[in-house]
Amino acid sequence: MKLILSLLLTAFMSYNSGEPAAKGIGGPEDQSQKPLFTFGLVSDIQYCDCDPAGTRYYRESRGKLSEAVNSFSADSVNFIISLGDIIDRGYESYKPVLDILDSSGIQVFHVTGNHDYSVDDRYKKRLPLPVPGKDGYYSFKHLNYRFIALNGNEISTYSSTNKTAIKKAEEYLAILKDSGNVNAIDWNGGISSKQLEWLKSELDDATAKKENVFILCHFPSYPENIHNLLNYKEVNTLLANYQNIIAWFGGHNHAGNYGNFNMIHFVTMKGMVETEFINSFAVVEVYWNKIWIKGAGREKSQILAY
Repeated sequence: MKLILSLLLTAFMSYNSGEPAAKGIGGPEDQSQKPLFTFGLVSDIQYCDCDPAGTRYYRESRGKLSEAVNSFSADSVNFIISLGDIIDRGYESYKPVLDILDSSGIQVFHVTGNHDYSVDDRYKKRLPLPVPGKDGYYSFKHLNYRFIALNGNEISTYSSTNKTAIKKAEEYLAILKDSGNVNAIDWNGGISSKQLEWLKSELDDATAKKENVFILCHFPSYPENIHNLLNYKEVNTLLANYQNIIAWFGGHNHAGNYGNFNMIHFVTMKGMVETEFINSFAVVEVYWNKIWIKGAGREKSQILAY
């Protein structure tokens, strides 16, 4: 229903702006259009040379990732986005995954997840992920689109070896628990006030330059869920002030999810590590008025207007 309303609203807005309404969005007429660009999406690979646990098949993630990378290469995507948790545990798990991603020759943009810090303390300050900047958050542009990559692990009990930082995170979690927040769990993380100010400045700059925005974060921010970013309410209050945000892409919740808030599509990718044989990844085609998420395996396909 939300998708239908979103598509109808797009057509209505195009008509009232004096621009031609899109014809047959997602239908046969529309399929002849060429996307402006495409990118690959993977999340929660969680590889390690470990025996399965429940529904998580850690070793099988290497084969699944190779399949995804081959698909991205065949589709000639412009770049790949990894939404975090490329390993489940152990610093030695990084190289096999990064080797597969690097073999594509396609640029990969990373955000960090909670499991990416499941390494010995001496490695936590220098994870081998090629993330720009020491704070782990950054932005990049493609055409007239800005991608804002957040570090959702700043406020957490697991990402630092600093006892003061850990204590502050524990105190913050205690406050959230006392307030009845369902996501007040120690495997979730949050963003600092400094990063929130940076996010605002990025959104203000994108608005001034008439750029459309995609936000990337390992943790979801909507709808309410036990896997959400710790301070998702504060973040969503900020996002509500902007009209140029197309989507928030997240992972962490292996079951996947979708929500629409302030006409922003919140897409939570399914975890690749889940199930023994069935993969989960997507190619996203970006058009002037919609994104077409072409899911593979457990990841469903959907067309989302903006």
